[in-house]
Amino acid sequence: MVKSKLAGTLQHKTGFLWLLLVPVFICILVWRDSEQSKKPAIVQLAEAPSSLSLQFMAASDSAFSYRLVLFWLQQFDVQSGQYISYRQLDYQKLTDWLEALSVLEPESQYPLLLAARVYSRVADTEKVRTVLAYIFKKFLQNADKNWRWLAEATVIARHTLKDQPLALKYATALADSSSSEIPHWARDIRLIILEDMGEVEQVKLLVGALVASKTVTDANEIRFLEILMQRLQNKDK
Repeated sequence: MVKSKLAGTLQHKTGFLWLLLVPVFICILVWRDSEQSKKPAIVQLAEAPSSLSLQFMAASDSAFSYRLVLFWLQQFDVQSGQYISYRQLDYQKLTDWLEALSVLEPESQYPLLLAARVYSRVADTEKVRTVLAYIFKKFLQNADKNWRWLAEATVIARHTLKDQPLALKYATALADSSSSEIPHWARDIRLIILEDMGEVEQVKLLVGALVASKTVTDANEIRFLEILMQRLQNKDK
């Protein structure tokens, strides 16, 4: 009888204890899930170094500083074990850092390669425009060295942004540049864009002027202009 009473008491207390523990376990599980779902705050790009700081870095060891900054910038989209989208980056600060790299290593083409082939592939048209504007600025500073990147920017403006006026602006800069380094195919991008825009008569005038100037001596280029002119004339029929 005593044993039966004791067993009943223990069973009652055990049941009461479980009633207390179950909510505690639930709270622990909820807290753990919420902690796992939390992601560390995204760290934004800092301001690029000032001109004075860059001069100091270049004077001490420009090659080392260049590689260090380059490595840091390329790894910036990986934070606390997670990849962040380029859309979350401040592209004005980003292009300032690319410019800092150009200052540290003026002969390097890598900053512009990153701009044209990496950071331009962002699903944000305004950020793409920021990158293209930076490339255009670098072209104006040194057309001989940077023309190929403006050619790529022209293609991006035309096909990615679907902005024909912007593409024409860049293509015209290439075509009208006095740089002897820019090949005919890069200058001819303007003709293709104008044709796409329906400016047939303007293309005819430009092609006619090129032929009349006798500055085009490459056989392939001459053939291209002949085919283009024939195509334009067929459009009038």
